Amino acid sequence: MNKHTTLAGALALALAGFALAQAPQIDKGRIDSMVAQVLKQADADPNTSHQPDGAQIRREVTLQLQSLEVLKNEAFKAGLDKKPEVQNQLKNVEAQFYAAQYVNHLENSTEVNEAEVRAAYEQQTRIIKLQQVQFDSAQAAREAQQLLLKGMSFEALMKRYPNPEQQFDDFISPQQLPPDMTALAQMTRGEVTREPVLLNGKYYLFKLAAAERNPEAPPYEVIKSQLTQQAKQQKVQAQIEQLLKSNGIVPPESR
Repeated sequence: MNKHTTLAGALALALAGFALAQAPQIDKGRIDSMVAQVLKQADADPNTSHQPDGAQIRREVTLQLQSLEVLKNEAFKAGLDKKPEVQNQLKNVEAQFYAAQYVNHLENSTEVNEAEVRAAYEQQTRIIKLQQVQFDSAQAAREAQQLLLKGMSFEALMKRYPNPEQQFDDFISPQQLPPDMTALAQMTRGEVTREPVLLNGKYYLFKLAAAERNPEAPPYEVIKSQLTQQAKQQKVQAQIEQLLKSNGIVPPESR
């Protein structure tokens, strides 16, 4: 046997070894799950102008999962799964994953009715007009409230305590109000704030002078689908906040 024969045999054995190497087998369910996710994202993308190639996506997903599986196995061989920091990160990722799954579960199981969607429409298209009186202290504001209780009109109170800001007499959307004033949008027409509102070092009494639907608001049927989704998300958020509160978790701004 000459050296050329030996080299050829070695190459043949090497090639045979490569031929025997097989990519990891990925469970069909895992592939189906990721393909479904990719297709869902494609459907939600407004920039997608063509039908996704399902077969091509499946091949790409399979290759991606096989690559991940190889790297995961190498990480195990290197003992990375035994490192405390890696274990902690895995627990955090797992918690985030299951939390997201639970939120999706709530969104899929939460229903909103026509009345709730209509209420959301009325709230979102509502515009209001506020009147205000400004004071240097909460005590002065409360003393002015006593004048209202004794029969003085809010308009008379404005004249008694004038300020340049009272000249603003336009309708505004509740969404334009600063966070400290959002509760004012829930008042009924003619209602006055029961407690002085602190803004920029000054104390205010507000009256909801008028409320109506924005004449430029889109028709209900045009944004009904969007409103339905928003109303559902609000209900889901309320459920999450209640769940957190019942488990002793209160956001800093609520304390």
